[in-house]
Amino acid sequence: MKRLPRVVSLLVLLLVCLPVVTCAADAPLHPLRAAIAEQDDFADLAPLGEAIGDKRIVMLDELTHGEGNIYAYKARVVRYLHAQKDFDVLVLESGLFDVARLWQLRQPVRPLAPGNIFYMYANSAEVLPLFDYLDAQRSSARPLELAGLDGRLSGGLSKTVLVPQLHAHLSRQPLDASQTLRLARHLEQLQRLLNGQLAMADAATQVQFLQDGQWLDTLLPAPDSDHGTDVFNSDGFWRRVNVSLQRMAEVAWERRPFDEHDPVMAGNLQWLMEQAYPGRKMVVWGHYAHLNRLGGYREGHAGGLPPVDNVTRALSAALQAQTYVLHFAGARGRYLDYVDQRVIDVPIKPGLLEPALTAASPSGALFVDLQAGALPGESDPTARLWSMDYQETLSLPEARKRFDGLLLLDRITPSTYQPR
Repeated sequence: MKRLPRVVSLLVLLLVCLPVVTCAADAPLHPLRAAIAEQDDFADLAPLGEAIGDKRIVMLDELTHGEGNIYAYKARVVRYLHAQKDFDVLVLESGLFDVARLWQLRQPVRPLAPGNIFYMYANSAEVLPLFDYLDAQRSSARPLELAGLDGRLSGGLSKTVLVPQLHAHLSRQPLDASQTLRLARHLEQLQRLLNGQLAMADAATQVQFLQDGQWLDTLLPAPDSDHGTDVFNSDGFWRRVNVSLQRMAEVAWERRPFDEHDPVMAGNLQWLMEQAYPGRKMVVWGHYAHLNRLGGYREGHAGGLPPVDNVTRALSAALQAQTYVLHFAGARGRYLDYVDQRVIDVPIKPGLLEPALTAASPSGALFVDLQAGALPGESDPTARLWSMDYQETLSLPEARKRFDGLLLLDRITPSTYQPR
């Protein structure tokens, strides 16, 4: 056989090897569309669907509560998971009771959201089309149902109807005179808590409140499985509400640190999975601190208290095994501070991986499968990814422990906050 010239041989070798090398390097990276069309075939999200596989829970996080185009892309992923992956429950980082009662009203979500759903979701223009989608799907053969997992019950429905409805539920069983008086006292205190009027309670009042809360649980004896036709008015549901209210009070009185809301949120989510929506597939939407696999805050508390498990970490091992955590972040840009509504610039830091990764997508949007292979910059020990509020960063090995995949945007934009 005639030998090829050396230059030609080298060229052939490069042509043969280059696709292999490129594919190996690019295997985890999947460019996404920049525009989010109203009529969407979601073809570019197929690699995400393959990575999720048959997991029952998908967590969608956010580094702040104020990234507009992150909200829009999360909404797009929700629609994809509903349309093509059979997920049919959306759980927001909003009050368990408020969202349950809002959804039961069977009225349009958008006008009911302000004052009942977390205000950054209820009033950000980028989230509102998702509420319209929920309404449009409500009468379909397989609607996307809405729920909340938060134990911080601060919405208007909690303030106006929670105590009367709890009283009505408890009045179904006979109480003697002393029990009736004790219940009336506790319900009055619960209403004060919901109205923000119990924060300055003295030590004796605090102790009595917590004791009455434990006693109230004894008035809700039915097992979770015995909920009749309305799971959201069962003893099990009201026990979750009661646990949430007790933790609200404990945190307000600084008997517990604020992040001890997370184990209660996890209990609420587990109840939703096992009792309200058994066997259903669920999308959970919330902040990074609650949803990543290792916990929200890397440091313990002042005084030597250990770190507290966040929502995902506090779930049962069985549910954790059925969970896929998708992390959202941007390489640069600006976001809206959800506390004071200031627009904040994302700082420029050396060694960030997001800019290098998003450069692989012409649109600046990218899905990264952290389980699929090495990433550009993998061997650089100084390479970092954004974490908490675009103020902290993570190493890539730590990110692989916290998330299963990344959805990255080249530039983030502030949410368009429109209070109504």
